[in-house]
Amino acid sequence: MKRVNILIVILTIAIIAVSCETYDDYNTDRKTVVGFVTPNKNISVPEGGSKTDSVKVFVSDLSSSDRTFTVITIPVDTLPTAPENYTFENTVTIPANTRETMFGVTAVDNSIDDTRRFFRLAIQGEADVVSGGRALIGVKN
Repeated sequence: MKRVNILIVILTIAIIAVSCETYDDYNTDRKTVVGFVTPNKNISVPEGGSKTDSVKVFVSDLSSSDRTFTVITIPVDTLPTAPENYTFENTVTIPANTRETMFGVTAVDNSIDDTRRFFRLAIQGEADVVSGGRALIGVKN
């Protein structure tokens, strides 16, 4: 009798758990998510010089036309680098019918030392755009 009660309880829980699944939100319109593919990147800058590296940006949906998004900096918690030590393209354009592209980030040795210091890039959110993954860029000599 005890086993029958346990079996009834298990079956009841299974029926309730399975019957609660719905996919009503599957076909709803979702905002476009744009973010960086690589969350961390390090750039080693030659003494007194500069170095450019590429960063990959990914978008969650396809479009039949080119789309341009704004790239911004986000403050970092520890070891920030001065804005004079880096430059990047303020906008990134995703070509039509593609989901990713690359753009350049340049580290410049204006006041960089041997300690790795950081800045963070993000895509600016808009009414129909959600900012996805961010990129933490480390620079040092």
